[in-house]
Amino acid sequence: MNAPAVIPTETLPALIDKATQALDSARTSAEVLEARDFARTAYDAAKSAGRIAKAKQAHDSIISEVHRAQGHALSIRARAEIRLADEYDAAQERGEVAKAGANQHEVVVSANDLGLRRDEIHEARKFRDAEKASPNAVSSAIENIIERGEEPTRAALRRSVLAAVDDAKRVAEYRIGVQS
Repeated sequence: MNAPAVIPTETLPALIDKATQALDSARTSAEVLEARDFARTAYDAAKSAGRIAKAKQAHDSIISEVHRAQGHALSIRARAEIRLADEYDAAQERGEVAKAGANQHEVVVSANDLGLRRDEIHEARKFRDAEKASPNAVSSAIENIIERGEEPTRAALRRSVLAAVDDAKRVAEYRIGVQS
């Protein structure tokens, strides 16, 4: 196969136009061969572009499915943490778990004994409060992240849900201020 001496850097339509013009203006067999080589280059470029597009589409489809699975797992984790916050608060009310500021020696179990850190309980409560303020806040936040084509990470969910909670608080404060 004879390839052109210089590989063109033009776009695909420009390559096709060049091959067409070369063939239309060819006066000698050498010019016809050159037009054929331009056509081969255009064909190879088109075929390559097709393969790349197909691979990209497959890649995008796979990434989308991975993000959906990741979002589903993240939703389950958030729901578990919401339930954990409820259970932990109930255990505090029953005196089974230490309350913040309580004398740790009076209580049978502390958060550390359960394998939980205070920041984990605090974050779980934030998710729970967000769900109470706006049912399905976590699921909606995950869907929005995925729809934007972003990876549904824990940090992205936290930012999204907490931003929604902050917005809801501002609206509630505004309404209270307007009614006063």
